[in-house]
Amino acid sequence: EADEKHRWQSLTVSEVLAYSSNVGTTKIALDLGDKRLRKYMEQFGFGRKSGIELPGEARGALLPLPWRDHLLSNVSFGQGMTATPLQVAAAYATIANGGIWREPTLVRGQRESGADRMVSLCEGKKDSTKIFCQREEARVVIRPETSQAMRLLLAGVTGSGGTGLNARVEGFPVAGKTGTAQKVAPGGRGYMTGAYISSFAGFLPANDPKYVIYIVVDHPKNRSYYGSQVAAPVFSRMATFISRLEGWAPVL
Repeated sequence: EADEKHRWQSLTVSEVLAYSSNVGTTKIALDLGDKRLRKYMEQFGFGRKSGIELPGEARGALLPLPWRDHLLSNVSFGQGMTATPLQVAAAYATIANGGIWREPTLVRGQRESGADRMVSLCEGKKDSTKIFCQREEARVVIRPETSQAMRLLLAGVTGSGGTGLNARVEGFPVAGKTGTAQKVAPGGRGYMTGAYISSFAGFLPANDPKYVIYIVVDHPKNRSYYGSQVAAPVFSRMATFISRLEGWAPVL
C-alpha cells in the first residue's frame, strides 16, 4: 500500500499503520512470534466460522504452526492466509466494542406504518428501540485500554499523510485501515497477475463508534488498485450518508 518511493529509517507503530508499511508489520510479527500472533488471530475470529445464520459460510485459511519467518511476515500484512469480509468486519467491531468479540447476526427489519417502531424479524419479535438481536456468544479478546489505543492508532490512518485520507468524513473522526491484496490464482497456488482486491475497513465516530463499514472492491478495472484510491472514497460516501441519516452533530 505504501508508496515504493518512500524509504524510512525508522517508524513508530502508529506510522507503520498510517503508512501501511509491510516491513513494519513484519518486524512487529517477528517480535510477537508465530504462537502469539496466531492465538490472537483465532481470538479475533479468523480461521473459524462466525456462526452467522447462513449456510455455506467459509472458515478462511489459517495455516497450522509452526510458521517460518517468511510465512510469519506474509501473515502480518494479510498474505499467506484468507479471511471472509464478515470476519474482517467482526474483528474491527471487536476493537470498536472495547475489545469484546460478539457473534455476528443477520437482521431484517421494517418500520411500522404510522409509528416510530421497528419490527425485528430476527426472532419475530417487536422491539421499540433496536433492530438487532443480541447473540449470546461473546469473548474478551483485548483489554479496554488496548482497544482504546487501537482506536487512536487506526484514527491516525485517516490523518494527514495516512493511506486512509480518502476515507475521512467531514465533521467526524474515522478509524480504519486500507487493504490491497493480490488475488489467489485458480487452484490455490500463487497469485494472479495484475489482479487485486482493494478494501477499506473502519468505524465511526472513532471516539464513540456506532457503525463498522467494510468496503471491498474485487478486481478493480482501472489503473488504480490500491485500497486508498479505490475503496476508501466509497467508505467516505457511505459513512457520510449514515452520519446524515442519523442526524449526528459534528464533533470536528
